Amino acid sequence: MTATASPLPLRRLGTLALAAGALLLAGCAAKPVQGYGAAVDPSLAQQAQQQLEKAEQLTQIDPQQTYLNLIAQMQQARQWYASLAHTEAFERQYGSNAQIRLKRADALRNTGQALPAEQAYQALLGEADSQVQARAHRGLGLLYASQQRYAPAVAQLERARQLNPIDADLLADLAYTHMLDGRLDAAALPMLQAAQLAPANARVQLNLALYWLASGARDQAGLLLQRLRQPASPNAAPLIDDTSLQTLQTQLASIEQAVRTRADPRAPLVLGSAPLPSPRLQELQ
Repeated sequence: MTATASPLPLRRLGTLALAAGALLLAGCAAKPVQGYGAAVDPSLAQQAQQQLEKAEQLTQIDPQQTYLNLIAQMQQARQWYASLAHTEAFERQYGSNAQIRLKRADALRNTGQALPAEQAYQALLGEADSQVQARAHRGLGLLYASQQRYAPAVAQLERARQLNPIDADLLADLAYTHMLDGRLDAAALPMLQAAQLAPANARVQLNLALYWLASGARDQAGLLLQRLRQPASPNAAPLIDDTSLQTLQTQLASIEQAVRTRADPRAPLVLGSAPLPSPRLQELQ
């Protein structure tokens, strides 16, 4: 009875094919060896082995990184409670690392667990990676800003900016925090930097419109909002919608009140703000 060899897995076959192709290419490029029965050039075998190993690495899927990407997608969709549960599941399966601890801290902050979030961010400040430090400082800044503790919030965001000066979202956060504190002059530089670094980022561009509105540059704000309401291409969605404009109106009222209070702490509370510059927007609806 003749033994039948078991078939190779498809992945192995693919990688062997890649390696064989590499060997053939290497053989064509090499100087031909004269004589019948000449030995194979050892360097060709070495090249083939290297190509095989490289091909196998390219076909491997990293389940740990895939899980991290899944949690990141949940957080981008603002599914904070679900992402918090998955950070715990990740740590049980793969152990802890700086990236999952950052995601857990963000989830804690966005589910209203201020003290555990603060402790988690502070623990990350000692990491060697400057990008991890920057994200931890940013998280602390956003946490303090949500508590209306604007001075420590600005200090943390400024430290994050020093570590990562070209992060447009971070610069926009810093500018917005200055605006909430009634300091439009301090908001100008980081806001304009963020807007030029990320011209297609809707959140950053809305913050720029907010800054212009609060500063009295209503014409510039109106033109920007008009552009953001126009789709970039026939099949693309506009960067902002009516909900974005309603949120902008509410934010503007808060900032205008903060500016009045900083100028005169005894200034009375004024509800609402002037309507957004909308005549041109109506034509686009």
